[in-house]
Amino acid sequence: MASTINASSTANGIVSTADASGILNIQSNGVNTNAQAWAQWSYASGSTCTVNRSYNVSSITVNGSTNDFTINFTNALPSQYYAIAGTGGQGSGNLNCLSVPAQQTAPSTTSLRVNIVYQNGNFAGSNTYNSVACFG
Repeated sequence: MASTINASSTANGIVSTADASGILNIQSNGVNTNAQAWAQWSYASGSTCTVNRSYNVSSITVNGSTNDFTINFTNALPSQYYAIAGTGGQGSGNLNCLSVPAQQTAPSTTSLRVNIVYQNGNFAGSNTYNSVACFG
């Protein structure tokens, strides 16, 4: 069972509520402030993803032959309007960027589509250190 901890400036003390999603929500004045989902994964061009660590992520799908990924959430997020932070890299001096969302695909409550691209905008090849976090 999930718990929501809400520290409100209008309430006396901390309010805790629960639902069946399995997600812990930290709130300030009713707004979620913790990551609703996050993942760190590795990808070698032409292969499948290896999800090394994650929270509320059921799988990561490779879309085609480029570094185009769909992050699938275990439990739906409260809204499609969440903030996204992320990065990708090889650990060998090449700095890559996370581009979200990809191909005019809007974020949804059940999944997020992202690309890992080089700083010049070209799609990156294999990456060992990819990560994304969704807040809100």
